[in-house]
Amino acid sequence: MAISNNIIQKLLRLLRPLMQSESQRKGYLMRSLGMNTPILNRLVFNQPVDDFITDMLRELVALSETTTGKPALCALLEAIREDVGEDVKVGIDELLQQIKKELTEQKKQVDGCYISIKTLNGHLESVLSVAISPNGKMLASGSRDHTIKLWNLTTGELLTTLTGHSSPVLTVDFSPDGQTLASASNMEFQNGNIKLWDVRTGRVRQTLGSSLVALRTCCVTFSPDGQTLATGHFDAAIRLWHLRSGKELRTLRGHGWDVTSVTFNRDGKFLVSGGIDGAIMIWNWRNGERIRTLNRPSDFFGSMVSWFDRSVGSIRSVAISPDGQIIASGGTSVGDNGVSNPPIKLWNTNTGEEIRILTGHIASVNAIAFSSTAKIIASGGEDNTIQIWNYQTGELIQILEPQSLVNSLVFSPHAKILVSGTDDSKIGVWGISS
Repeated sequence: MAISNNIIQKLLRLLRPLMQSESQRKGYLMRSLGMNTPILNRLVFNQPVDDFITDMLRELVALSETTTGKPALCALLEAIREDVGEDVKVGIDELLQQIKKELTEQKKQVDGCYISIKTLNGHLESVLSVAISPNGKMLASGSRDHTIKLWNLTTGELLTTLTGHSSPVLTVDFSPDGQTLASASNMEFQNGNIKLWDVRTGRVRQTLGSSLVALRTCCVTFSPDGQTLATGHFDAAIRLWHLRSGKELRTLRGHGWDVTSVTFNRDGKFLVSGGIDGAIMIWNWRNGERIRTLNRPSDFFGSMVSWFDRSVGSIRSVAISPDGQIIASGGTSVGDNGVSNPPIKLWNTNTGEEIRILTGHIASVNAIAFSSTAKIIASGGEDNTIQIWNYQTGELIQILEPQSLVNSLVFSPHAKILVSGTDDSKIGVWGISS
């Protein structure tokens, strides 16, 4: 589950004076969760108070419920309530009500089923990428027919068609302020294949990477502050662009084949990439340092050898959980040597350890998406299904059948809507049943 930023700010104001010392911090946690709670071993108790509270809240929300079935965060607040004055108790009671309401609403989303709301038709060929604006009102779709379409997500109305690419549009992404759409295509001659569009006017604001022949750019993603665009390329490079100047800031190299997927974590501290070489890499993108390699050797010689070893298959999509603690990867189900591979894996961001394998798809997985409000992910692939998972337990919750190969998936900001782009040129809009 997750809690809103509004509640987090109220909790920070409440908890700051009560958690100044290590003894206070440990005391309240042990009283509310017990002496043997694993959280005690994971938290750093001597860090600054705001950092500690933020880390603690993340752990409590991830823990979800205590052994008695009570939300862990509520158990902590109830323990604190015993030690404060009547005026503070009133504030805690209000917070408890708000937290319980949010968690109950999110639980409904986990327990509810997604049903088909509408199908959007307009593209002439496969829909390769879909993205939803930060306010949840607009949908962008990129297609093999060389066009991008903007839709009213609520009504399904086609707002406009953007033309300017001369090859299949492989990827689209909205800027954090929703004013700019980035797109990239397979190949362009005497032009760049990365374009930045003014969403309001439908005109190209900027073209990046212009050259005589611009080869495939597989993926684009904006940094959370909207100042940087990360792009993954055919030449195994990740390029970081300063959007105000249009200049390339840095090139990250480490993959051996095409970089198929890139994504920033929510606060922009790190970038995760996946590639055809089967590697998943975590980057400190600001200084160019590769922090960790998953699914492949991280040393130089092992990495070199792995470039030519396709036995583990390729990674086609990576996603990061809202709290930044888990990476999900989707890829091919069979390597070049014919050996079967799990198409979905979950990884611990901090340790690089494989947490869980999700088995359900019977073919390669092209798309992975985390819900922003519930502990679920959606996966879509070449078996013509979309599968909804509880990623904490590994339980397969639901299977949707769009009747075509799934290329792309995206949740709306509040996770009430899931959108799919499929090979039959259709866009599926799925919503939570009441």
